[in-house]
Amino acid sequence: GIIAIGIDEDDELIGVRITDGQQILFLATHDGMAIRFGEEDVRSMGRPAYGVRGIDLGKSDYVVGLAVTPKKNGVIHRILSVTEHGFGKRTDVEEYRLQTRGGKGVINVKTTTRNGKVVGIQLVDDTSELIVISQYGKIIRIDTTTVRAAGRSTQGVKLLNLEDGDKVAAAVVIPPEEAKIEPETGTLLQ
Repeated sequence: GIIAIGIDEDDELIGVRITDGQQILFLATHDGMAIRFGEEDVRSMGRPAYGVRGIDLGKSDYVVGLAVTPKKNGVIHRILSVTEHGFGKRTDVEEYRLQTRGGKGVINVKTTTRNGKVVGIQLVDDTSELIVISQYGKIIRIDTTTVRAAGRSTQGVKLLNLEDGDKVAAAVVIPPEEAKIEPETGTLLQ
């Protein structure tokens, strides 16, 4: 392979998205912060470059997810945030004010001992379906419209009941073409 990006020893690449250079980027952190900024704030550079700072992280904080938030196109897009104790919420993308890259951001999820830290975010619309998986192997498939839409600085609602010691490991949106397949039988829904 070839080097795609320079990375410090204590850092890691968590995601990649294809864009046209004119999109609006969204980064979310484990401690419940998020930032939304224009892609034009990120200058072009060569493959082995280390890049520029997207969000100014707190001491033990780290980025858990990214999304490309489309500019207004008639479809309402929301950020679905999932926490380690099985809570989640959908928040309208427009509730996150545009900032310049490299700032502290704004509160995305109010993290507490009740709901835990943020483990992932996904960009969803009214047709999206989500799968949430716990560390102990518990899994649930959710129509994202059943998750309450809430403001930025809220804790969210329970998505998945977990046993003591269990935590959410991952939350992923099912691609639209795969969402049309009946999970139990594998039949394509028309």
